[in-house]
Amino acid sequence: MTGFLVIINFPVVNDWTHDGITDTDQNGNSVFNSVSISEKSIDNCLLSSNYYTLRNNIENEKSSAFISENPSLDQIEQAATDLASDFFILTKKSKVVVMVVLQGESNVTFSAVVLAQNKQFFYSSTLKGDITENRAKELIEANYDTTATIEKDTLKFNGKKFVIIQSQTIEDAVVKLIKDEKLNKKKPSDIVMLSKKEQRNYILEETKEGGELDFFTEIKGKEYDGIQIKPGVFATNKDLALYKWGRACYSIGVNTIEDVYSLYSEFKEREISQGEKETIKMGFDMAWEE
Repeated sequence: MTGFLVIINFPVVNDWTHDGITDTDQNGNSVFNSVSISEKSIDNCLLSSNYYTLRNNIENEKSSAFISENPSLDQIEQAATDLASDFFILTKKSKVVVMVVLQGESNVTFSAVVLAQNKQFFYSSTLKGDITENRAKELIEANYDTTATIEKDTLKFNGKKFVIIQSQTIEDAVVKLIKDEKLNKKKPSDIVMLSKKEQRNYILEETKEGGELDFFTEIKGKEYDGIQIKPGVFATNKDLALYKWGRACYSIGVNTIEDVYSLYSEFKEREISQGEKETIKMGFDMAWEE
């Protein structure tokens, strides 16, 4: 398993903007899409476990990991074993302290970036394997190879066998590294990253009238006026507002469309309609940006 370090699009709020659509972040760094897996406390810090997906990366032209809209099995195999997989973000009072990325070839190592110092450090580990559990599971769930299987600690994919590194083993190693190297004692950066609970509260609060995610107040009385989104694509003001809101939820870091639906339903205090679901999902999937 190899890996490279890129700047990720984790959900920061102090630098996040919803205007404009690019394949880089606000600092011009390449985007490598990821999802949040879990969170746990370490002393007075919060450790977020995350995963760089193959989906929405290797088939996404806007991703720095783009390969092809229809990658071959050999290309998928190479991406699965070469691209960075699991990474961890340590925050203190919602401010990012350090990012730890699993990387390596025959011997797995950790790369740690201390954000406040803008310094990168490398640490050896005792982890052994060819592919992470998260990556192996995604390969199976995505059904890239209909003959692929997982048996105990081995993934069979594209006619080959890969030893799996278990997620809990990785997390335990990261926690030990953080404590041994006192990374949790480092000065936090100015970058704010919300916990899942904070993220949900932020979206609900900012969707209220006058908030950063309030795309609805300005169109009151004009909800059903038609506008052209791009050549050949027309929508109502309401559709565009829902699209922007769904897009914003994705940009902030909401993992699944079901979570987005739940947020909108909670905000509206009612069931979400099928039409609203379809438009919000288009925003979440950035369908009008292709």
